[in-house]
Amino acid sequence: MSYQAYSDFTAQSANIQTLMAMFSDLDKSNDSAVRVIPIVVFMAFSIEAYINSVGARAIPYWGELERLPWKKKLGILHQAAGKTAKWGEGDLQFASSVFNLRDNLAHGKPERVVGPIFETYEEAYEHRQMNRLEPVWWASLNKAWAVKARVQFNELMKYVAALHSLHESDHLMLATGGMIHDDQN
Repeated sequence: MSYQAYSDFTAQSANIQTLMAMFSDLDKSNDSAVRVIPIVVFMAFSIEAYINSVGARAIPYWGELERLPWKKKLGILHQAAGKTAKWGEGDLQFASSVFNLRDNLAHGKPERVVGPIFETYEEAYEHRQMNRLEPVWWASLNKAWAVKARVQFNELMKYVAALHSLHESDHLMLATGGMIHDDQN
């Protein structure tokens, strides 16, 4: 007889653990977009990993779909559940906003941001020295956004779980495991 340990590892659990650690660290740091960027990125990772986790359990041919964009995959999960995705509302609107931020970070091009018009060079120069000129999407990355996003993230995870009758805490599932034994040896 022989024995072999196994673990069913989930990427979503690793991503969500990392995301929650980032939220915890954010509470201890100054309010800065630079501190929120990793949260946006890992939130997008976590959302997509959970979509793949649910898809792999709910749809037998999910392996053929894994390379599709997150939005198409989530649409397929809706179809398989007999539901219609309402992208401009609630949880799905939040998911879209997270991926828009991630896309701005991952695929962003140089963007000119202009300040207000002043009568003199000195006034314009002083304004530039005193104020950062940032795109609107960048300026929104702060602790207040992260605190709100944390709640919205959890609601989105519950929403995705409910599509296929999974428990609301399913996204928090850690790796499971056990022992395989072979009676023939």
